[in-house]
Order: sequence, then C-alpha cells, then structure tokens
Amino acid sequence: MIVSWRTPVISAVFLLTLAVTGEATESNYVRDGVGCQASGCVTQQGCVPRYSQYTTVLYCQRCVIDRCRSVEPTMPRRICYYLTSIASGQRLAAVENYDRRTSQRYASVLHTSDDRGDEEGHDKWHLIASGRDHGYYIRNFRTGEYLRVQENNFAYLAQGQPVDDSFLFKPHLVDGSWSCVLLQSVCYGGYLYGERYSASTNFVPMTRDLQRCYRESLWRVTSVYC
Repeated sequence: MIVSWRTPVISAVFLLTLAVTGEATESNYVRDGVGCQASGCVTQQGCVPRYSQYTTVLYCQRCVIDRCRSVEPTMPRRICYYLTSIASGQRLAAVENYDRRTSQRYASVLHTSDDRGDEEGHDKWHLIASGRDHGYYIRNFRTGEYLRVQENNFAYLAQGQPVDDSFLFKPHLVDGSWSCVLLQSVCYGGYLYGERYSASTNFVPMTRDLQRCYRESLWRVTSVYC
C-alpha cells in the first residue's frame, strides 16, 4: 500500500473543518428556555445568521436574533409648527380663501377651535432653513404650498418651489424666545400679522409700521407632530 504524505494533511484539514463547522453550528443558536434566540452577525442588513447570504467575512460581531417575535419598524414622527397670533390667538392656516381679482389664495388665520384647522392640519407648517441670512421658507404641511408676500402687502399661498426672496422670512426672536417672534419679509421688509373680519373673510397682511401694529405682529411658534 502506498501512503502519500498528503494523506495526513488532508485528514487534518478535514477534521479541522468539521470542528469549526460543528462549533459554528452549535454556537449559532443560543437557547433562552423556549428556543427563541439565535446568535448572528452584525451586517448592513441587520443581525443575520452566520454564514448566510448576507455575510462572507470571517470576522463576526455577535448579535442576538429573536426568532419568536417580529418587530415592525417604526418611522420617526415629523415635527410641524403652529404659528399663533399672540394678539388674537388665531393660527396661520391654508384654507379656501381666494382673492377675487387675481384668483390667488390668501393666507388665512383660524381660531384654534376651528375643526377644519385642528383636524385636517391646515394650520400646521414646516419651517425650512434657507441657509442664508437666518431666513426660513414657510410651507404648509397639508397642501405643500409656500407662504409668499406681494407688493400689495398681503400674504398668499404658492405652489411649486420658491423662486425668489418673496418666499423668504426672517424671524426676530423677542427676548430670544420662539414663544414671541416677529416674522419679517426679506424681500419687502414688512412684518406679518393676522386680521380676521368674519368666518369667511380673513387675511394675513404685512405692515412696516410696528409702532401701530406691534402687538398684532407678534407670533408664537410651537412644535407639534404632523
């Protein structure tokens, strides 16, 4: 019988492979009393069983797989803002309020007890930093429209992306707090304030005379889930 020198080497490799595979298989499952937990490796796809299709690297950062419970991923809730007039308690909102001359939609103010504002989210806004001069774009959560002021000193709602500084507002924090803010138009220099005449007639004009309309121009900005 001819015995090659390779025979002991092959046998040793085969035995080592069995030992490693047996150890990996044995340590891959960790009993927790009811057999629900298994040991896995951390990958970009999460905690997966070792030697699965997701990982081929030798190094394994251990983790535990719960095979008896499925946890649904939860998306973080987004933050919106209420902009409330301090003088009247009315909130800035986007509702059906049209300028008959131009068919554009006015920005409006609603009482906090108005159901159409509270339930449908027309009084919730995103404040989007512009990245320059501490200015913000103000976009309605429900309609996606942006707040915009025009030369006639009224605030309107506009679809699409902002194209100029008429969409841009600079907040002036009174006493350094968002609980009392002046919202100044970067383009025209005026300040927003709410004015409501009736349930169907209300506007958000702009004033440059803070001596006459200072209190009416103060807003309270509070965070709320969208």
